[in-house]
Amino acid sequence: MSLPQRDISPLAGQLEQTLSAGRLPSEVSGWGSQLLQRLRQPVQVAVAGTPGSGKSALIDMLLGRVVIGRNGGGLLVDVCHGAQEMAEVETAAGERLQIPGLLAQMELPQDARRVRQILPDPRLRWHSYRELPLTGPLATQQEMLQQAAGSADIILWCSQEFAADERALWAEVPDSTKDHSFLVLTMADRQVMRGTLPGLIETLEPIAAEEFLGVYPVAAIQGLTARTAEAPQDGLWQSSGGKQLAGDVQRQVDLGRASDVDQAELLIRQFGGSLPAEAAPDVPAPASATPPVPAIAAAPQAASLGAALDQLQSGAEAMLAEAEAAGGPQAAPVLAQCMEMIRNLSQSLDAMPASAAVEAAREAAQDGEEMLMLCQLEQDEDAAVDAVTLLIQLKKELMVEPPG
Repeated sequence: MSLPQRDISPLAGQLEQTLSAGRLPSEVSGWGSQLLQRLRQPVQVAVAGTPGSGKSALIDMLLGRVVIGRNGGGLLVDVCHGAQEMAEVETAAGERLQIPGLLAQMELPQDARRVRQILPDPRLRWHSYRELPLTGPLATQQEMLQQAAGSADIILWCSQEFAADERALWAEVPDSTKDHSFLVLTMADRQVMRGTLPGLIETLEPIAAEEFLGVYPVAAIQGLTARTAEAPQDGLWQSSGGKQLAGDVQRQVDLGRASDVDQAELLIRQFGGSLPAEAAPDVPAPASATPPVPAIAAAPQAASLGAALDQLQSGAEAMLAEAEAAGGPQAAPVLAQCMEMIRNLSQSLDAMPASAAVEAAREAAQDGEEMLMLCQLEQDEDAAVDAVTLLIQLKKELMVEPPG
């Protein structure tokens, strides 16, 4: 999904007022503060890897222009939104320089250690990029990666073959971060020329199934060429692997943003009164494992489905109150209630007259139940929040207005 996206500043303002007025119980105020911070900053996509793994080329490809080029080697580079095209350079001596233009076209001080590249690119309002070079002793690399895991929302791990030393380094990353990470085999064109790519993918797929969202072979230079060409080269963009990766990363960005919005609305409804009028438009629907369901034509049937879905909404909101009474969010009870609610939804759907739309809704509910089972395996607060958000998102996806 691409721009335009919903302006969530009114929602963030309402949440801030709820926090400032002390309406949130102490058990959830920390959650509310973290949520407000996430709403007011872009989703951060960290591009990590060892030197020479193709991090800069991958970011340039995703941006669709040469921004970092060959000047990013060994530097921590942030690419974010701003009014003017410029770079803020931090040196080892503590100097902070502001240089107009693009990093790729600059002569940097020899002791430069960090660069903040600012671009007037509207896409960067919603997600920013950080190039994270993993250099130095193993302990230093582990520390850098742990810091990235704590601050980044999505990680793209760049590698040519994801060798054993890289696997050992990645193994220390928390599972909650791995759930939003991609293994990107950069310079895939070289592997194709050597005839080694199919075998490499076959070897890595079982590992990636446990550690990442998937394996993405990408020829970043070809992808960048396709995006910077005067005439559209969609075929090259697709064959480079860049189109698939860019689309799937964007879906993760959208899912994360939608989850934050759902949780903020939940808190405001429960503790802060009505939502602001500006926040009424729906968040553009992100890609999801549960397919959208066609509108149900018959009015009684639609009403029955609506009542079943309303139970999801009211039940999810009631969970916050129950969690507060229990002294804070309790993973096991929340997950059990979520599972019970989605099974009740499935029973309601089973009782409805058969139709293509109801059948699609049943499949969506079954997919949601399977996702909840995965949440139950984790049994922590994040899993509980994910489960409640899943219910709300499921309702949004199923509640389609009949065509009129």
